[in-house]
Amino acid sequence: MQSALKMRLEVDEHTAAVLDGQSRIANWLYNRLLEEANALRQRFRETQDPEVAQVLYTERGLRNRIPALKQEYPFLRTVYSSVLKNAALRLSRAIREYQKGRHGKRTKRAHWPKFRSWKRKWFSLQYDEPWKGYRLEGRTLNLSLGMALNEVTGKRQPVHVSTRLAEPWPDGFEPGMVRQLRIVKEGQLFYAVFTVERPVPARRSVRQVIAIDPNHKNLGYGVGTDGVATEIQNPWFLKILDRRIDEVKSLRDRCKRKSVRVIREDGSEVWLPSRRWRMLNERLDELWRVRREQTKGYLRTVANRLYQEYDAVFVGDYMPHGGGISTGMRRAMNNQSLIGRFKKTLAWVAVRSGKVYGEWDEAGSTRTCHVCEYAVPGGIAPELREWTCPACGARHLRDENAAMNGLAQVLKTVEVPCSGRLGDKLVVRTRRAWRFDGLGVQEMPGAVGGRVRDHAAGRQEIK
Repeated sequence: MQSALKMRLEVDEHTAAVLDGQSRIANWLYNRLLEEANALRQRFRETQDPEVAQVLYTERGLRNRIPALKQEYPFLRTVYSSVLKNAALRLSRAIREYQKGRHGKRTKRAHWPKFRSWKRKWFSLQYDEPWKGYRLEGRTLNLSLGMALNEVTGKRQPVHVSTRLAEPWPDGFEPGMVRQLRIVKEGQLFYAVFTVERPVPARRSVRQVIAIDPNHKNLGYGVGTDGVATEIQNPWFLKILDRRIDEVKSLRDRCKRKSVRVIREDGSEVWLPSRRWRMLNERLDELWRVRREQTKGYLRTVANRLYQEYDAVFVGDYMPHGGGISTGMRRAMNNQSLIGRFKKTLAWVAVRSGKVYGEWDEAGSTRTCHVCEYAVPGGIAPELREWTCPACGARHLRDENAAMNGLAQVLKTVEVPCSGRLGDKLVVRTRRAWRFDGLGVQEMPGAVGGRVRDHAAGRQEIK
């Protein structure tokens, strides 16, 4: 099992400039190869030449162009070969994914790759072999960069740069587990992302199961076989960050993007942003970095808490797809990416801990009464959070009813000893809400949607 170990780097101004330069060259190579790929694509359409297809559509076709480009552009020699190779392989993978989409070999069609803007996104430096091109001595990380010309001897010699891990190497991770290294930059901070190979834990027996209904009012509402209903509240702190991001972006966009005119040595001109635009843009990048880290921490904390209590987690297959006629509505629908990331996080934590992750079919789960299985014609309006079954008179919480239908569906394929079942029917004995406060999950017993409900058997009435 492979996992990522992400550690912040302490980088001085000189080292930061060197790493930025390496990233710019790798980004340049990607765009240069994409120019060739575009020309080859047009040529193949006209001639159907198999030799062109061999270069364009195979894994190593574009990578094999690097030695010739090094002869033509000597500055490429200043970058480590593994970094250049992976820049080419990254482009080849994007082209092959595009081809798979065209031939129906993937569910979602991919677009033909586009040119990358280094100013918009830093190009990561990837060393894809274990401890080749990089070395760790204590907390000092040494990176090989490539070959530079020695002005004294007139010969090329290898160049290295050193940086330092901001924290010690964690316990439980041996250096022999490392398979590759990737240097990334988020905002103004540099990180070393080690890919670590760890043994897969044995699959544990399933005793407790929870089915979760994902939605927009909260991240999800789950009902477990232990008779506990759990509302997982949305991360409230993201709203504060989103407002601040909107404010800084509005201030930045009022500044001049093209303010300073610069004449290059070849006579061409380029316009640079104003000083205030650059300052606000750096602040905006930092806010986005904080938002990503806080979201990641929130999802991993919730996933770990779920697998502490349950052996199997099943999530509804619902996935929102964009839309919104106003900025506020689009911001509310931004939960789309959060639901998708939540599912990926659950799947990853399940593999790491030897637990089970799966999805259940949500079709008709909201409008179907879990007591008598009566389906309300036409469905239930989104604003109705509670409803009464016209057939049997049972009163339901919208999300809880959907989750109970999901749990019943899951139990048809997974056999577990269910303490939350009464005869052949599922019942909810207690309710709680989970709220993430930045340090962990805080549990509020009986609080669902900010209100306290009656938990008497067979009744779900608001006090």
